[in-house]
Amino acid sequence: MNKFLCGKLIVLGVFTLIVNQLVAQNPKRTQKIRAEAGRKAKQQSTIPRSAHYYEYDTDADGVLDINDKCPGMGKKGEVTPFGCPMDVDFDGVFDAEDHCINEKGLKENFGCPWPDTDGDGIADKDDDCITVKGVAEFLGCPDTDGDGIKDLDDNCPKEKGTWALKGCPPKDTDGDGIADVDDLCPKTAGVQELRGCPALKPEEKEALKNAFDNLLFETGSDVILETSYISLNGLAKIMINNPATKLHLEGHTDDVGEDLANLTLSRKRAAAVELYLENKGVQHARITSDGYGESKAKLPNTSDGNRKINRRVEMLLAYE
Repeated sequence: MNKFLCGKLIVLGVFTLIVNQLVAQNPKRTQKIRAEAGRKAKQQSTIPRSAHYYEYDTDADGVLDINDKCPGMGKKGEVTPFGCPMDVDFDGVFDAEDHCINEKGLKENFGCPWPDTDGDGIADKDDDCITVKGVAEFLGCPDTDGDGIKDLDDNCPKEKGTWALKGCPPKDTDGDGIADVDDLCPKTAGVQELRGCPALKPEEKEALKNAFDNLLFETGSDVILETSYISLNGLAKIMINNPATKLHLEGHTDDVGEDLANLTLSRKRAAAVELYLENKGVQHARITSDGYGESKAKLPNTSDGNRKINRRVEMLLAYE
């Protein structure tokens, strides 16, 4: 025998002997190796030596692994041809876990749709009024009168109202269609153009028109020019002869100057007219006044003519 080959065999024999001695000298290690070898042998014995991968059906669902899209998930007779659990309603929840097999649902509700008892399109889980049809804006609760206040918070659910009145409409004492808060004659039916007060007699309209048309003030002041006295005297006479009349005055300015200064001037001019009429015998309680500065211009302040019209004291004569 070749000396070189003989030498290799001797070395290999020595190495094998050393390994065997090490195993023998470590009984626990020996036991572990033998146990592992036994498990592998048992596992191999369960698979026919002639079997190949395409013949396996790991989860025993009747679909070979090579065709199984859901290996390990199915049971025989309960899977699709491609090996996945059945999902009859195609809602993404397999029938085995789906409490509503024939109805599309949600995973968080075990494959069932959320119920909508009142049929308002809002699921009960999101509906604060489960048994009454409502709107999404109020979480499924109704707003019968459509005033933007849900019925639960509305003291007048069948009448449009305001938040200030807890869903009820503003009071209209005289029934003229103008709410008391906006009605200068809340106890007497009137017309819209006179803010709820009755229409005037021809002579009263004329006196009011003359007083308005001829009312002038000194520039930038609340001092009434003497040329306005005659028409104001005529208005005072009408009011004295008709004790049921009341007068509301509103002062206005153009946009020249500071806003605050204009507001103050408009109020002073309205008050000046009020004081003049009182001095002519009209009772103080029958006249009210206010000022709005440049905030209620009749025309755009784009010319001297428009500004002149905007500088005014409006007068509203009414019956109470």
